Amino acid sequence: MQQANVRRQGNGLTPVSVVAVSFALLVGVLWFFGNTEQVYACSCAQPESPSEELEKFSAVFAGRVVSVQLSYDPDGRTVTREDRGTIGFEVSAVWKGTVYEEMDITTPPTGGTCGFTFEEGEEYIVYAYDSPYVEGGYTTGICSRTALLEQAQVDVDALGEGNAPLAGTARPGPEESEDMAVVDRARLAILAVAAQILEVVAKLVYVLLGCR
Repeated sequence: MQQANVRRQGNGLTPVSVVAVSFALLVGVLWFFGNTEQVYACSCAQPESPSEELEKFSAVFAGRVVSVQLSYDPDGRTVTREDRGTIGFEVSAVWKGTVYEEMDITTPPTGGTCGFTFEEGEEYIVYAYDSPYVEGGYTTGICSRTALLEQAQVDVDALGEGNAPLAGTARPGPEESEDMAVVDRARLAILAVAAQILEVVAKLVYVLLGCR
């Protein structure tokens, strides 16, 4: 009997501790899937030459930022997949794309999602691709040659004078794309399955230890 007691004490596991560990594991899994953007650092390939990037991107233009609207708190700790910045431009030159005199584009949050930080009042050259957030809109990030215009003389020299933007304003509504909706549904399904699996494991371990 004493040997059995020694073995049980040496194990150190109780139903309460197993449940606590399982709960902590569940919280960790939920946090991981709920904060994917913060777990992974942004990784970019080295941008190619201005002429090569011009071929790759959907729109290339220069302009002054007149507004910056964020759907998230830049100092906050939680950023979701739907968050983004909406950047308003007064466009001065266009090298590619359907770009208007007044133009809104989007950018993901900075950090793990590779968003670009724009400052109101500054002029930029922007290399943008078709937006996953807004149908008919454009998005850019740090994995491009997007930069302050004063630091992009190499680009201006290589691309030439550029064309005038189209007259008018293009400010598409913030409609979520179908692809993003599918990704979000899959993410929720993964969270639900993970929670169910951990709950079953916790109950099973509790029952097994309770029978000892």
